[in-house]
Amino acid sequence: MNYDNTSEPTDKINLKKGILGALLGAGLGAGVMFAFYTFAGFRFPLLGVGIGVLTGYGARLLFKGTDSTLGFISGGIALVAVVATLFLMYGTFPLLSIISVAVSVSFAYRIAAN
Repeated sequence: MNYDNTSEPTDKINLKKGILGALLGAGLGAGVMFAFYTFAGFRFPLLGVGIGVLTGYGARLLFKGTDSTLGFISGGIALVAVVATLFLMYGTFPLLSIISVAVSVSFAYRIAAN
């Protein structure tokens, strides 16, 4: 019996799992960042870097490896998660927090792609 001929390549299956891992990591990071804001009573935008790290690590963990496409997707997910969390915390997006967003996207890409 030849099981090599499957209708869907394993890269596509792993990419879906990697995206799921990135979403789970971003959700966990956003939850931690917002919980810190809620319980500590002050805003610390550089916690957005943690969202990027968790996004990239979650993608890498479920993908069981690294891939540049996964890195770009993880960076995009981290970008959306950090901007959304900062918007929830501030009620608007503070322009100075663009540094946190850029570093977060960079970390997510590096961890998932390399």
